Amino acid sequence: MNVAEGFDVLRGIFAVLLLCIFAGVAPLRADIKAVLVGVSDYDETIGLADLRGPANDIRLLRAVLRDRGVTDIAVLADGVAGGVRPTRAAILAALRDAAQTARAGDFVYVHLSGHGTQQADPQGDESDGLDEVFLPADTARAEPGAGVIPNAIVDDEIGAAVDAIRATGADVWLVLDSCHSGSGLRAASPRAAARFVDPQTLGVTTTRSAVAEAGAVDHAAPDLPGRYLAFYAARSNELAREVDLAPEGAAEPQWYGLFTAKLAARLQQEAAPSFRQLFQAVLRDMNDASVPGGARLQTPSWEGDLIDAALFSGETAEGRRRFSVRGDQLSAGLLHGLGNGSLVALYANPADPEEARLGFAQVEDAEATLAFLRPVAADCQPAAGTFCARAGALPPQARFAQLVARPVDLRIAIAPPVDLLTGERLGPAHPAAAGLAAGIAQGGSAVAGFELALDPDSYEIETVWDGHALWFGYRASLGVQPMGLSWVPEAEPLAPLLDRIGRAETLARMLGALVGGGSILNPNPVALTADYRPARIDDLAPVGAGVSPVRECRAALANVMGKPAERLEQRASLKQCDQVYFGAQGTTAGARDVNRIHIDAQFCIHAEYARIEGSTAPRPLGPEMTICSDCPGGYSAGEERVFLVVTENAENAEALNLEGLVENCGAAAGGTRGTAQRQTMSFLGQIARRPDTRGSFGAVGVSDIWVEETGWTVLPREQAFARAGH
Repeated sequence: MNVAEGFDVLRGIFAVLLLCIFAGVAPLRADIKAVLVGVSDYDETIGLADLRGPANDIRLLRAVLRDRGVTDIAVLADGVAGGVRPTRAAILAALRDAAQTARAGDFVYVHLSGHGTQQADPQGDESDGLDEVFLPADTARAEPGAGVIPNAIVDDEIGAAVDAIRATGADVWLVLDSCHSGSGLRAASPRAAARFVDPQTLGVTTTRSAVAEAGAVDHAAPDLPGRYLAFYAARSNELAREVDLAPEGAAEPQWYGLFTAKLAARLQQEAAPSFRQLFQAVLRDMNDASVPGGARLQTPSWEGDLIDAALFSGETAEGRRRFSVRGDQLSAGLLHGLGNGSLVALYANPADPEEARLGFAQVEDAEATLAFLRPVAADCQPAAGTFCARAGALPPQARFAQLVARPVDLRIAIAPPVDLLTGERLGPAHPAAAGLAAGIAQGGSAVAGFELALDPDSYEIETVWDGHALWFGYRASLGVQPMGLSWVPEAEPLAPLLDRIGRAETLARMLGALVGGGSILNPNPVALTADYRPARIDDLAPVGAGVSPVRECRAALANVMGKPAERLEQRASLKQCDQVYFGAQGTTAGARDVNRIHIDAQFCIHAEYARIEGSTAPRPLGPEMTICSDCPGGYSAGEERVFLVVTENAENAEALNLEGLVENCGAAAGGTRGTAQRQTMSFLGQIARRPDTRGSFGAVGVSDIWVEETGWTVLPREQAFARAGH
């Protein structure tokens, strides 16, 4: 399939998306306007590399808007027929025109896709001392000593343009798919590219700050009549990526901005109750297995007062997605998380109940937005790298497909080590690289069912060498601070650490395969909440003080006790002595088992169990969690994940209590209930492979299961102080 055909496939997706969004944000819309900016063609003679994804995004958006009758569309994109070259003057003029023609009740959609960078802030109004800038097509190189990039559009200008639209009473939704920092830059995959330009390439010298600002657009006018929401593809100290999702050996690449692609896929034939839940769903999809490993290290963010506005006519629950089927062709693919081997159920109508399925099929020959189906038997167990046997033919009346299960790939891919300071990959003879290669060659676990592999492109685990130790983590560094689990070559064995990583990732894969399994007809019967109470930065000991973390946090928490807790957002940045609380409350009569599975930055698994009965009052889900980068047991900054597992038991069955069955560190490692751990992992693997069928082990029988996931970054102390301006 060529690029143009891909646009046709997704045209209907965006028609539904834009109709629902623009009609659902407020009861009545006077008009819909769009300003679509995509910059692909830059001046390569000054070292400014072209991009390949922005033009694709803009073509698609314009076609969909036209299909639903919207005519007020400003297209500023090179390589797009009829588009205006996206220069600085043209972009600012289009935004001014939107403000001049907007009226109260209008909805203005602004999409900016292209390179970003930073330059010194001459006004002094930025907390990190730097202006975030978007680079138009006519961006030039600065003269020596100028400090300002010619023709760049700074965040203050974008903010002023947005405020001018809001001043008319129109609402604005801004999507900015670029980035403004290269602090996370590592050796790139050939299938992923950064939408970032080093300021020095453009003749500007900056002092990069550790401060990560919440957004890339300044808008200091909260009293304007129009509402505002911005989705940013990455935080201001991270890279935003575009990725090639074409299958291996494809004649043409299929490049997309990663965040834009996942946003579009989530909105296809799916209802979301609010922008917030839409954002959270997209955030989960950013770690999909179809995304090249290095591209997963970006954290989208949002700001504005439209975040809890209703989408899709105020639906109150997220529905199961069903994708259009025509013959053996499926109108969805890798962008939608449907890779080769995914198992789907087939239906005649989009609203048919699940028991009305006509049969099953597996996805094959998956491309970015298109795939094909092969009929399989009802007992097909999808497995990575292989297909179930063909069984009969696809039902001729099948018009829609719904995902049942993805292959649970238990191959744990680890990236070859890179130097913390330079980002360069270590040579194979380096002790850390050689030791890791040897450990992986001997690693894996027949009992836990995983295998280990070195993979420079499609990896899950980063490795970083700091000159003394090798660090493992989903993100193994932040700035110049390493994070995660450390190993010192020749000082300690590597095999136990690799086993710990493998067991943690295996459990995460199994539970991750079940995330988002609820539907409008089968919602989670337990309302789960995640809140936190931040410690005051002034109550923490300075870097290098050497204080007891227990005494430090007792004193810090005493000073905030009684203050209301705040909602814990997905992928939040937490610091020493912050405290996290999970709660659970039944929404219908009956009793359910709830397990809180925490995988910390050291890849240690912790399980807490609660029995939730009735719906009269919420109750804590495990004890509060005191966050520590400097813990009693040592340094522990890094990425952490939590899975909340709700199960409904079959009649007369034992409770599903995972305490002592999944832990991999300390006294509980190996399972305090002996061989039951192996049975538990087999049981969870069975459910993960076929979530539509329920399993049992021993006396435990699960009739239904719901899994929610959240996570955060535990900041190194140095980063926490720097971000607070200390």
